[in-house]
Amino acid sequence: MVPVKIFCVCGQKYAFDVEPVGGRMPVPVFCPACKRNGTDDANQFLAKILNGKTQPLPPPSVNTLLNSLQTQLEPHLTEALKTAVVQELAAQRRQLLAAQQEASAEITALIRRLENAHAPMIERLRAYEERLQELQKELAEQTEQNRELLKLKIEMMRKQMESERSRINFN
Repeated sequence: MVPVKIFCVCGQKYAFDVEPVGGRMPVPVFCPACKRNGTDDANQFLAKILNGKTQPLPPPSVNTLLNSLQTQLEPHLTEALKTAVVQELAAQRRQLLAAQQEASAEITALIRRLENAHAPMIERLRAYEERLQELQKELAEQTEQNRELLKLKIEMMRKQMESERSRINFN
C-alpha cells in the first residue's frame, strides 16, 4: 500500500492509501469537494514515489483538461453571472420606479378630475338646500296667510249666519 496525497486545483487536500497496478491507480479518484477527476494527479504522485523513478505518463485526457478548465473558469463565470443578474435587477428596479412614478401621476390627475367634478356637485347641493329653505319659509308664510284668510272667512260666515238668523227671527 502506498499513501497518496493530492492537492486539488480547487484548494482541497485529500489523501488515501492504494495498491498500485503497474505503477498506476487501479480505479479513478475524484476530489471530495469539487468532484474533479484526480486520477492523473494520483498517477503522477505514484510515479514519483515508486522507486524514485518518474515514469512517463500519457498526455492528459480531454475530460481532464475540461475538468481543469471548468475549475479555473468557474469563479470567473460565477462572477460574470452574478454581475449580469445584478444588472438585470437594477434595470427591472428602474422600470418599476418609472412605472410607479407614472402611476402616481395618473392617480394625481384622477384626483384632480374628481375634485373638479365634485366642486360643481357641492355647489348644486348648496343651491338646492338654500332653495329648499326658501320654499319652507314661503310655505310657513303661506300657512300663516291661509290661517288668516280662513279666520276671516269664518268670521264672514258667522256674520252671514247671524244676519240670516236675525232675518229668520223677524219673520
